Amino acid sequence: MCNENLEILELLDNEKKIKEFIAKIEKSNLISIDIEFMRRSTFFPEPCVIQFSNGTTHGCIDLTINIDYKTIFEKIFNRDKTIIIHSCRQDLEILHMILGYIPNKIFDTQFAASFLGYKYQIGYAELISDIFNITVDKSEKMTNWKKRPLSNEQIKYALNDVIYLNKLHTNLQNKLINSQKSIYFQEEFKNYLNDIEWNPKVEDAWSRIKSMNNLSKNVKNAVKAISIWRERKAINLNLPRNWILSEKDIIEISKNFSKDKEIYLPPKNKILDKNKDSDEIKNEIINFSNSSSQMPKKEKKIKSNSNHKKTADDLYEYYKSISVQNKISYQIVSPKKMILNYLKNNDKNSRLINGWRRNLIDINEVKTITNDYFNGD
Repeated sequence: MCNENLEILELLDNEKKIKEFIAKIEKSNLISIDIEFMRRSTFFPEPCVIQFSNGTTHGCIDLTINIDYKTIFEKIFNRDKTIIIHSCRQDLEILHMILGYIPNKIFDTQFAASFLGYKYQIGYAELISDIFNITVDKSEKMTNWKKRPLSNEQIKYALNDVIYLNKLHTNLQNKLINSQKSIYFQEEFKNYLNDIEWNPKVEDAWSRIKSMNNLSKNVKNAVKAISIWRERKAINLNLPRNWILSEKDIIEISKNFSKDKEIYLPPKNKILDKNKDSDEIKNEIINFSNSSSQMPKKEKKIKSNSNHKKTADDLYEYYKSISVQNKISYQIVSPKKMILNYLKNNDKNSRLINGWRRNLIDINEVKTITNDYFNGD
């Protein structure tokens, strides 16, 4: 193939080939990436393949071999280059595992599209089809990326996820600039990245349990303690959380413990040790309950007044109208959680009424909608 458009249809699986490929693209200022991984039987994602493109040269690198990727990729992920990704969250999680940091300059094409009238969280293939009328093959979506060797069809499928990204970046970047939304996008994307916890926050693991709201205080404490224990166990064994204990298991164990102070593990569970892990869980619950009882009691927050639902709905509808007027996804403009937190705390520093949103909204209209709520019925 000519060097003007070099598509390397092989998996680069030794250090020499990988370094030769990196040398071909490392001087480019715009580099597109995508990562194929597996997460069916592990807590952490297992990196399998990373695809690179500088717009003209495209290649796939095997991430399962034992080499120093951090050093090899150093010139690609330096501070001066823009890294282009579609739907970056999981790819960045893996880059953080490999590099110990995330790139300084990232352009997420899915996030950018949300500011330009496209469907929220639009898929890569759909976006490429909408903009360029190009069909991207997704037939190998369910591939086992750990299995070797990969076929030419699988490699080509993987490359398809990056070969149009540079072109897509240029298209979306120009649209952001022409619509005067580039600053909005950059600000919100920076906020998005800052909100991500790159390392597992074990002490907050209980927040994943969705069915604990109507439980008694003692059962809730047990649920929280077991959830934290499960998270630690899953990390140490590198196994999915639900393989350790399901949410249903946690609730059941917690209810039983509140009755007779005993731990009854699921009899069919082949991972846990009935005696050792039962004792660990019991101690975890006791220690958690003791520490919770010694913490200073929080002042009870004033319950939402009768206008709460109406105010939240009215605020949501107002921001939704702003999103329609400006062709920005309403999930970006006014996340419900942001609205509820604003009402809950009457937060003058909330992003809902500051930053780029402040340029789009009528703050007096927001004050009118929330006036009765913040000042009482």
